[in-house]
Amino acid sequence: METMISLERAWEIISEKIHTPETEEILLQESYHRVLAKSVISPIAMPPFDRSPLDGYAYAASNSDPASLSLHMVSEIPAGTYPDRELKPGECAKIFTGAPIPVGANCVVRMEDTEPQGNLIQIRRPVSPGSNIVHQGEEIQEDEVVLVAETLLTPSTVGLLAALGVEKVTVYRRLRIGLLSTGSELREVGQALSPGKIYNSNTYTLRGMLIECGCEVEAASFVPDRLPEMIETLSGLQDMDAIITTGGASVGEYDLIREALSGIGCELLFWKVNFKPGTPAALGIKGKQFYFALSGNPAAAMITYELLVRPALKRMSGLKDNEAVFPVKMAGRFGKSGRQRRFLRARAIFRDGEIWADPDYAQGSGILRSMIGCNLLVDVPGGHGPVEKGEILLARWIPAEGEIG
Repeated sequence: METMISLERAWEIISEKIHTPETEEILLQESYHRVLAKSVISPIAMPPFDRSPLDGYAYAASNSDPASLSLHMVSEIPAGTYPDRELKPGECAKIFTGAPIPVGANCVVRMEDTEPQGNLIQIRRPVSPGSNIVHQGEEIQEDEVVLVAETLLTPSTVGLLAALGVEKVTVYRRLRIGLLSTGSELREVGQALSPGKIYNSNTYTLRGMLIECGCEVEAASFVPDRLPEMIETLSGLQDMDAIITTGGASVGEYDLIREALSGIGCELLFWKVNFKPGTPAALGIKGKQFYFALSGNPAAAMITYELLVRPALKRMSGLKDNEAVFPVKMAGRFGKSGRQRRFLRARAIFRDGEIWADPDYAQGSGILRSMIGCNLLVDVPGGHGPVEKGEILLARWIPAEGEIG
């Protein structure tokens, strides 16, 4: 087991062990926020025929047309119908948005640029050949790859597939994640607090973050700092893809989670990652199952989740790895200095084309309120002195509340 490793080394260890889950074919209406496992090829052209993008009149234009034209209207083409008459020279058809272009026409003139006089249509502003026609396959060609594997299916992508008549898609199975909070100090929401006790918030916070990641979550009842109960509860979660625990990961006599993981046959790959808050994070593996042991301090657990667990779950769910760091200017100062690398919670502010990071002044590892509205983690290198306003540092996005991870 490696100890006190860098964040980058921790991610290398995780990456080496990741396996993508099985796939399944599901109905399109069930596919929101699922990840494609197989690219989708369009079965049709889009649009499937030449169509009008507006209400007007279809006719055959030429580049030698006079400044004003009079044409006989011989048919009307609403959307959803198909024209049964070919237009001849001197004729036009009244056409509506989305309707097919009739044979014999090569343009559509806007209705507001015409003046009807019975069946005689005066075109005050003639158009050139090809005007106002959306051609067959202009957006998508038949047999074109429209969505590649590893694409997250959003409402717009699902809508696109519906427009192409795609009924089923092949996606990766949802990850099943077990969740366990440990600590003899914990009480469940709804119970009275006795002296020395606190409410279990980590289960609620992480459950929401996992649901936003598209996971199925099974949260076990929290357990006290007693080894037999930890082992028993962990054993009940062994059909999960990954298990996340909070609490019991540090060095005290009651920090028993590593011993509990060993007790269920889990191989510990690392313990302690060299950043704050969240140093005592550990990773274990058993077969294809991941065991992430996080700090019991609420903000530390969330930050470690963002830096290690969320990227791993995204990769495990089949999503492309698009984590990136970028420079930000500090909109406020942080007065502490320290030997250890630190991640500051901050809110992004956009000024004059630059991203500024406004750090929350309460950066303690147990201060959960500081994560509200936070969408940046600012990377302060180890050995750095106090962070000054206007200083440039590297940061990474984390999903603000309500966003998908």
